[in-house]
Amino acid sequence: MAELPGEPLVSVIMCVYNGQEFLGAALDSVCAQTYNHFELIAVDDGSTDASAAVLSRFVGSRLRVLRQPNRGAAMALHLGLKAARGDYVAFLDQDDVWEKDKLAVHVDWLTSRPEIDLTFSWFRFVDRAGRDIGLRRKRFFGRLDFRSLLTDFVIGATSNVVARRSAIERAGSVDPDFPRLYDVDLFLRIALLARRNIEAIPRALAMYRRHGQQISHDFNALQNEWERVIIKMAQLAPEVVASVRGHARSNASRYFARLAYEDREYRQALGFVARGFTSSPAHFLADWRNWSTGAACLAGLLLAPEWHRRLERLAGLRRE
Repeated sequence: MAELPGEPLVSVIMCVYNGQEFLGAALDSVCAQTYNHFELIAVDDGSTDASAAVLSRFVGSRLRVLRQPNRGAAMALHLGLKAARGDYVAFLDQDDVWEKDKLAVHVDWLTSRPEIDLTFSWFRFVDRAGRDIGLRRKRFFGRLDFRSLLTDFVIGATSNVVARRSAIERAGSVDPDFPRLYDVDLFLRIALLARRNIEAIPRALAMYRRHGQQISHDFNALQNEWERVIIKMAQLAPEVVASVRGHARSNASRYFARLAYEDREYRQALGFVARGFTSSPAHFLADWRNWSTGAACLAGLLLAPEWHRRLERLAGLRRE
């Protein structure tokens, strides 16, 4: 796609830390975009592997590389946002990849809907080699408000999001006090800016790569940080949070149960399932995802591997 006068500039921001294995594929997917009016900002967070060498192959008019000592992804993203010049900001994790028309679709969506501050697409799960692993997740249609996003964080990943830079700034940008859930915190604060200002694009435009080095494997630390996110949101919107806190905690507990399950910590996973039930029994019992997650966790403890695998596939779960 040729650049046209007046096209909005998109700032693509990537945080890099020891990402040499997948970094090249991520950068290739940005450079292959059909929408050309973008800048690419990579923030190297003190990498000690060959990430710098991979980045050097892409340095030019498109890519700017910023560097900082290892301070975590939240601080790296904060630095990248300060350097961004675009009307829109697209986030890409170093191990994920985009479809070629990812930016084109998001830009068209945001340009034609000035009331929307953040868009997110569906995504597919792939393995280390980029092959679809067949995992499916609940796909959301339509628009979201703060209440619904807090209750069920259907955005699901960072690499499928493109937002207005003005909205990010009005929301207060990234909070480095949340080194793991900085995206959840930021997107919730954007949702507080206006009514139903977040919208799903019903296409899988990103590929989320599953591998053993992701921060999601530290599920206990994620749970503790999620509780701090809830406390912060309660200060910003006390009435809304009070009305959905139990439901939100129930859904979050299912997420942590799935993370524990993937690490074969079945007893701890069942503990998260139980916590989800006690947090909001009615909502828990009405959501089939809780039943399938609990059944898979019990199967891990009680059943032979063959039968366990069958239930695992039905539940949409996968272990490395």
